[in-house]
Amino acid sequence: MDPRSYLLAACMAHMEGYYSTNTLAFKNNNPGNIEKPGGGFQVYPSKVNGFIALVWDIEANRGKTLRAFIAKYAPPNENNTSLYLQVVSTLSGIGEDEIL
Repeated sequence: MDPRSYLLAACMAHMEGYYSTNTLAFKNNNPGNIEKPGGGFQVYPSKVNGFIALVWDIEANRGKTLRAFIAKYAPPNENNTSLYLQVVSTLSGIGEDEIL
């Protein structure tokens, strides 16, 4: 796996509020707020399991630009996608149009 995937996961967890103990992301051990297929958020048995799931999701999107991945991951109808992209890019050092 690309080491940048772990860095990107940590930056996305920041944007999802994972580092605050009163958020669903923290309570569900789901740093990426990954959704279940039928709706709602996945609940992982441990923080490690949730972090690995986010890294796998990032890895599954290799070949896309960071911009394309974030647009899919944090769509504008649910998020401030441009701010999400800007913060994740700044924190990770991965350019907005850089290929994952």
